[in-house]
Amino acid sequence: KLGRELGFATANVQLKHNRPPLTGIYAAKVHGIGAAARPAVASLGVRPTVTASGRAVLEVHLFDFSGDLYAAHLRVEFVHKIRDEEKYPDLETLKTQIARDCEAAKSFLMDHRNA
Repeated sequence: KLGRELGFATANVQLKHNRPPLTGIYAAKVHGIGAAARPAVASLGVRPTVTASGRAVLEVHLFDFSGDLYAAHLRVEFVHKIRDEEKYPDLETLKTQIARDCEAAKSFLMDHRNA
């Protein structure tokens, strides 16, 4: 819900493990929506700016997609690490960084679309 309010709707996946082997912000591809993989940006971590629960969550924002993903079976392919997860002083700063992350992911995926 918060992602949508910030302008970046996400598919959120609760993880079975509190400490995933990798964390951070990634350029990603999402499989399972139509025939072709969809470009996306993914955040895997504990969301330190918005919660103190310490529980890891995978949040994936698909570019140019507005459909319903509830109950969809998706596979997320982590293509390139953009940066580590960080804590920001407020939601506005977080929103600005999410926009930068989206641009970085789009740029990487565009430059490596045939790889």
